Amino acid sequence: MEFRDFAAKETSELAGRLAKAASAATEQAVKQARDEAQKVADGLREQIQAAVKEKTATAAQLKDAQAGADRLRGELKSATERIESTGRQLEEARKNVEKLEAARAELTAARDEQGAARKTAEADLRKARETVDSLRTELAGAIKGLERATAERLAAEEAAAASYSQSQAAEAKLTAVTDLLTKSATRVKTLEQGQQDFERKLQALEAKAQGGGGAAAPAASAPILDELLSAYQALASAGTIAEVLTTLVEQMAAQFPRVALFRVKKGHLQGEHQIGFDLKTDVGKLMLPLGMDSLPARAASSGQIETVTGDELKDSRVTPFSGSPACAIAVPIVVGSDTLAVVYADDSGAPASARGAADTRTRYADALRHYSVALLMRVTKELKALAELQKYAASLLNEMEQMYTADVEAGVMGVDLTKRLAGNLEFARGIYGDRTALEGADAASLLDDEIGTLLEARKGTPFARDLAAAAGHPSARSAAEAS
Repeated sequence: MEFRDFAAKETSELAGRLAKAASAATEQAVKQARDEAQKVADGLREQIQAAVKEKTATAAQLKDAQAGADRLRGELKSATERIESTGRQLEEARKNVEKLEAARAELTAARDEQGAARKTAEADLRKARETVDSLRTELAGAIKGLERATAERLAAEEAAAASYSQSQAAEAKLTAVTDLLTKSATRVKTLEQGQQDFERKLQALEAKAQGGGGAAAPAASAPILDELLSAYQALASAGTIAEVLTTLVEQMAAQFPRVALFRVKKGHLQGEHQIGFDLKTDVGKLMLPLGMDSLPARAASSGQIETVTGDELKDSRVTPFSGSPACAIAVPIVVGSDTLAVVYADDSGAPASARGAADTRTRYADALRHYSVALLMRVTKELKALAELQKYAASLLNEMEQMYTADVEAGVMGVDLTKRLAGNLEFARGIYGDRTALEGADAASLLDDEIGTLLEARKGTPFARDLAAAAGHPSARSAAEAS
């Protein structure tokens, strides 16, 4: 074989082997490249999936962020509105503070003015008290001088009366009494009529005594005349309403074994003084309603002397006391249009032989009544003063009730409320006592009378209950026992 053919064959085989090698290498390279590309593609796919997931997560976070931003914007808007509202409130508070500062300044000025006014009032009060003390001293001296003058006048009258016989003395005293009643009659028509009736009765008695009506008639009338004259003398020395009424009771006892004085209060008669009753009878605790059918209530209503005798006493219960009187009488004491008191008297306990004629004793009581009213006309100033003090006592209690109502509205209750009421009552008693220091017992008891009237008017209310407890009123004890 020629070398050329061999070389061509070898070259052809080499070329074939190279082609196969190249093809194998190419396939291998392609396979490697494909594997690499697959790996790269898988990596890119994984990266793309991770990027998609990240994008999704980022979108969700963005959505949440947007929602949070919207919420924050809403909260910011609310906060802004609250800030604006707070600003307005602060502005209003600032204005209120300015107003309060102005009010405090005004209150401070008012307090200073009140303090100055209180100091001025205290100074005026001290001056007034000094004036009152001075007037009290002068009044005490004037009273002593009046008492001395009265004693001297009585002594002079007794010395003059001693120079005459018993009949002449009686006539002179009766004439003096007649003159006194005549002067009083110019002011009160009823007293004039009573004086005329009294003169006619005395003339009738004198005519009977001088006309030979028997030895018994002068003997019976003379003691009554003597007792009447003595009663006039005793009454003439009385200077106040209380003294006149007490003396009247004492002089009525000359003809009646049992006598009791009732003062006219609002709606009832209050027992005050008694003579001749047993120790078990305490007229001071006796209260007779004016609407009840009793002899004193009848007299207070009619303004005339009321009498009950004989069987009428047995068949009725018009007398407020026990016993077995044959005659009972109730004498009203009327000054102007005001009934001050009623005097009750009866002959219970007196033997039948000692009981005089009911008509004679009634005339005796009527004569004392007219003279007592004439004396009471002289002390009308005391009546006016009592009326003013009664109004003053009512005003004090009205102020106490207003303060009590204010305390209740302020939330004060229980023990604190009753303590404040008791303190106010004690203060009212103190200033009322200062005002009535120179007055009689009638004036001193007016405050308690007004308390009783107020308790009756406010019956069943907490104020009435607390006031009764603070004043020690019997209604408070009754309520406590009932509870």
